[in-house]
Amino acid sequence: MPTDRAVRPVIAAAVASLGGYDHVDAVAVQLPGDVDAVEFARRVFTGTPGWVHGLLRARDRLVAPFGLQVQERGPSATAVDVVVGRKVGPFRVLAVSPDEVLCGDDDRHLDFRTSFAVRRSEGGRGAVGVCTTVVRFHGTAGYLYLRAIQPFHRLIVPRALRAATSV
Repeated sequence: MPTDRAVRPVIAAAVASLGGYDHVDAVAVQLPGDVDAVEFARRVFTGTPGWVHGLLRARDRLVAPFGLQVQERGPSATAVDVVVGRKVGPFRVLAVSPDEVLCGDDDRHLDFRTSFAVRRSEGGRGAVGVCTTVVRFHGTAGYLYLRAIQPFHRLIVPRALRAATSV
């Protein structure tokens, strides 16, 4: 399985959307050859482990007093339409193509974009799904927020992607 160190992040669309960035990271997983970016994103959205949703609910309770966005979270979705404008958890779908689904949102402390891209192997027998997160801070608050959540981000993203390979 590719590691985040072995992955060159897919950031062109995200950076263009943000006008620059202060942080970028990427994680990759092996996918079957018939999975495109839309299916990859759908698998991540529907296959995310339940404990992740619990962490996100806790995050919402902690940041609400500071005026940061919180999500209305119901039970895990079993089916998700990946279409431009749709809000899925913390993600708003911004652009969709067979090779990449670009999501993100803007808030008081930072703006972020998450790319779900699929890179085909030579011969088309397999694929690599790359999840890239690009962040632009709004001052010190954005920087401090990212530093606070980064250990959780590093824990959650690989597990969510791994779950997506087994859906």
